[in-house]
Amino acid sequence: MKHFKNAARVAAITAVAAFGLTACVGGTETTSDPGATTAGLPQAIKDAGKLRIGLSPDFPPMEFRDSDKKLAGVDIDLQQKLGEVLGVQIEVVESPFDQLINSVQTGRVDMVMSGISDTVERQKTADFVDYFKSKGSLYTAGSRVGEFTKQSDICGKKLAVSGKTDYFEQVKTLSKTVCTDKGLPELGILPTDSGAAARLQIDQGRVDLAAQGGENLAYFEKTEPGKYAAVLDPLPAKPFGILVMKGETQLANAIKDAFTKIIDSGDYQKILDKWGVGYGAMTPEINGTK
Repeated sequence: MKHFKNAARVAAITAVAAFGLTACVGGTETTSDPGATTAGLPQAIKDAGKLRIGLSPDFPPMEFRDSDKKLAGVDIDLQQKLGEVLGVQIEVVESPFDQLINSVQTGRVDMVMSGISDTVERQKTADFVDYFKSKGSLYTAGSRVGEFTKQSDICGKKLAVSGKTDYFEQVKTLSKTVCTDKGLPELGILPTDSGAAARLQIDQGRVDLAAQGGENLAYFEKTEPGKYAAVLDPLPAKPFGILVMKGETQLANAIKDAFTKIIDSGDYQKILDKWGVGYGAMTPEINGTK
C-alpha cells in the first residue's frame, strides 16, 4: 500500500537528446527489447510506442529518489522489465499520491504503479493487476520494542498514521476491538499527511507507535538499523496493484501476461530479493481483492 502523500511536485518534462527518444516526465524512460512484441496492447499504446506510468516516488523501497536524485526501487525495476517484455518505452509521470488515480481517469497516464493497494472501494472506478503481497505493521522506536508484547499494550497509547491510507481505518478498528470493547482506554490516533510525517512523530517522542507498510520498515532496517521495530500482529494489508481505467480489459490482460513472463524468467524474484521484500511474491491477478 502506498502510505505517503508528497508535498505537491511539479512534473518536469525533460528532453532526451540521444538516440531520438521521446521526452519523459519527471523520471526515467527505458528502451524496449528489440525482440519483444506489442501484441495484446491497446492500439493507442502501440501507436505511441510507450506506456505512461504514474507514480509518487516517496515510498522506499517501492519507489523513491536515491542519493543521486535518480528514481529507484522495486516498482522502478519492475517497470523497466515490463517495458522490455511489452516492447514499448516507459514514460514515468510523477505526481502526488492523492492525484494518481485521477491521472488515469483524465488520460494523463495509461496506468499507475506506485505501491497502491487494490481495494474493493477503488475497484468501483478502476481495475487492478495485483503483483505484490504487501503487509502492514505497527511499529515503534527500536529502544521501546519491549513495551509492546501483547495487543492490549496499545491501549491508552498514541499512534500516528497517514490519514490517506487504509491503515487509518484499520487502527481505528483495532482500537475498538482490542481496547474500548474490552473496557480499556482507547488508542489515541493522530492522522498525518504522510508516512514520513508519522515517523517524525515517533522521532520527536510525540507518539508511542505508528502504522505503515512493512516494506518501509524493511528498507529502514537496512539504512538505519535498529531505529524502528515492528511490534505485535501484522495489519491486514491489501495487495499492491497496477491501476488502469475501469473496463480497460485489454491493457490489464497485457500487463498480467507480461508479469507472468517476468516471473517465469526469474527476474521478478531477483528484483524483490534485491530490495529485501522477497516475501511479497505472488501470482499476478486481476482485481484479486474481494
